[in-house]
Formats: sequence, structure tokens, C-alpha cells
Amino acid sequence: MFAELFGRYLVDEKVITDDTLTKLLKEQAETRVKLGMMAVAEGFITAEQATEINRKQQKEDKRFGDIAIEIGALTEAQLNSLLDKQGSPYMRFIQILVDETDVEAHDIDGHLEGFRKKNGFDQTELDAIKEENVGGYISAFATASQPYVSNIAGQVLRNMIRFVSSDFYIDKLRRVAEVPYQTLAIQRCHGDHSIYIGLLTEDNDDVFRMIAEHITGEKYDSMTPEVYDAVGEFINGVSGLITTELASERMIIEISPQSFYEKQIIQGRGYILPIYIEGQLIELYIAVDTEVNVGLNPMDIRVKVNTTKSEGADGKPTVLIVDDSGWSRTILRNLLEKNDFAIIGEAGDGEEAVEAYKKLNPDIVTLDITMPKKDGIEALADIMAYDKDAKVAMITSAGQRSKVLESLKLGAEKFITKPFDPNLVLTELKSLI
Repeated sequence: MFAELFGRYLVDEKVITDDTLTKLLKEQAETRVKLGMMAVAEGFITAEQATEINRKQQKEDKRFGDIAIEIGALTEAQLNSLLDKQGSPYMRFIQILVDETDVEAHDIDGHLEGFRKKNGFDQTELDAIKEENVGGYISAFATASQPYVSNIAGQVLRNMIRFVSSDFYIDKLRRVAEVPYQTLAIQRCHGDHSIYIGLLTEDNDDVFRMIAEHITGEKYDSMTPEVYDAVGEFINGVSGLITTELASERMIIEISPQSFYEKQIIQGRGYILPIYIEGQLIELYIAVDTEVNVGLNPMDIRVKVNTTKSEGADGKPTVLIVDDSGWSRTILRNLLEKNDFAIIGEAGDGEEAVEAYKKLNPDIVTLDITMPKKDGIEALADIMAYDKDAKVAMITSAGQRSKVLESLKLGAEKFITKPFDPNLVLTELKSLI
């Protein structure tokens, strides 16, 4: 964040060239990944441990070093020695800038002051940008007259760091009345407030594929249903965090399924926050308590349901996985199959869920709440009417408090929130056996 913004200021001021900035950013990006490599080189951890810690980073909002300490791979002393060698992102860029260009160390403070004044940052905001502290700098970029806009933008950026990439920077929020787009993934939360959260591109879908690749670890050559699905789940996670925040203020907000559109125009008062992820632009759209028309005829995006049954199911508890997100179904399937559960079937909406339950009679159902056609609450009611002893664990986004209470009344026994905590998932489902 700091390197891109400060670097572009230096380009505008003709202190360095655009090509030089590209080279500096590449060197800094390569430096970012060296903590794990340094730990392996020092003999502190194995290459396999480094890979496992990197995987855990995709699921947990923690740094490499924090995870390494938590699992006992590194000691505090070992981590501190690595961090001393690595330095902060701000210091890494400044060091590379001084080493690789004609910029002198004694000129840095003057350039920083010019950068601060040109962008209207106060010293606290500048320090937050240098420290890559989203909560400290978001208000400098995303101040709006509507409530919760800055909060939503901050949650999106924190989730970008957590699930996609820390290699991004943002521009100033702007108010819009209409926005043309090539591709739009959007979700509406409604109740005491009406909130739209979306990601869109105006002319290039590559960034959608890049986000999906980071989230799933897969490679996509085109805009497949899996790409839309992964981006939609990213937005769903942000929506869940925002509704949790509002629930703490005693507000009731329900989450609608994600929608996807192509080559139309959003009409209605809202805000756009440009986000440049690994050099590619994607725009965050936020609208709060305004009349909005996001488009006509949403795309029918459904990831094909995996009909394969787990091998060696004899004696293992059988599970029916129900979720409109193919990525969520895959995460649950992989986790459960590795831990002595047998997946007997999958379903992508509430209607399929009821039919599959009657046909398969699973020991346990994991049932997503927010789904098209028939939501999880309606499907739960039908399943319990068919079998009052059904064992159902509801899958919820954080913040769906009213839905949780309704599910309890209907007979659900457990609740699992997204993003999934593997240990919690296993504990809750094992308790149903």
C-alpha cells in the first residue's frame, strides 16, 4: 500500500521513472515472501512446515510468524531474529529506493512531507499507511456522508489481505449516480438498513480470475462459474462481518444470495472505491439506504454439484452438504473426508436439499442459510417435517442472528459460521453423532 502510493507520487514528481517504480515494487514483492524462505534457510523450519503455514494464512487472519509460533514451528527468539533481518514493508521500500536509485536518504523526509500534503493526510494517517494499518488509514480514503461506508470498505480491505493479496493500494472514494460495468458481483443486505456491497470491472475480467485463483488455489483461463462463486463468497464474508457489527447495535439485517451481472449499468446513489490488486483495477461499490437498480436479468451461476460419494463409507457417519457455493462445499467435503466422515451427497439449494435428504437419509446435514430458490430455513422446516430426528448443522454468515433463533425453534442443533474454523466444524459435527 505505502510503496505503491509513495512510489507513484515520486513518479508524478519526476523523482523516479515509471519503469524504475515497477522494478522497485517487484524487488519489494520478492522480499515479502522471504520470511518463510529465511526460516528454512536458517534451519528453523522445514520446507513442508513453511508450506503448511502459508496454507493456514489463507484461512486465518494472522501473520506468518504468529502462526509459526502458535504451532510451535518457531520460538519467539527465532522469529525476532528473522524479523530483524527482514524489516518492515515501509523500511524495505525505503532501503530499496535508496539502494537502487539516486534518491538520497537525507531527502526521504522531504519527499514524505510532500506526499503527505499532496494527498491531504495528517501525520497519524501517514503513519498508518506506512504500517499498512487498514483501520488507521481507511478514513483518509473512504469518508462518506452515508453511515457504515468506511466500515464496509475497511472490512473489504482486511479480507483482501486475509484471503487474496496484501499487494494492493487504493484511491479516494468517489460518489456516483450510475456506474457502467463489464462484470458485477453484488450482494444486498436488508432490514433496518439496505446495504449493497459489490465488486465490478468496467472493461477487464482478469482481476476477477486473479482474485478467485488466490482464494481457491486453482487456475482459471476464463470466467467460469467457479470464478463467480469464489468472488461471491468473498463478498458474502464481508456482508457477514458487517451484519455482525450491526447486530451488536441491536439492528436486524438479513443477507440475500449474491447476484452476478454482465454489461449493464448500476443506477442509484452510491460510492466507488478503486482498488488496485497486484496492478489490476477492481472497483468496490457500496450503497447504503438508497434506491438502487443494479441491473436486469442476473446470470444463472451454479457450480456443478459433486455427485461422487466418499469411498470406504462403511461405518463412518454420513453427511449431506448443502450450500449454493461450490467452493464452500469443496472445503467442507475435503475437511470431513480427511476426518472419518463420509459424504453421501451434495445439494446446491434448498429444494435439492429436501429431495436429497429423503433419498439418502444421511446421519448429518450441513445446511447453508442463504440460498436461492428455497433458503436454509425453509429447507430445514421441510426436513424436520419429514424426519423429526434429523441432525442438522446450519451454516451461517456471521451476523444472521434472527435466522439462528428461527432455526433453533425448527430443530437445528448446531451452527457453524463462515469462514470455516476446521476445528470448530469437526467438534460440532462429531457432537451430533
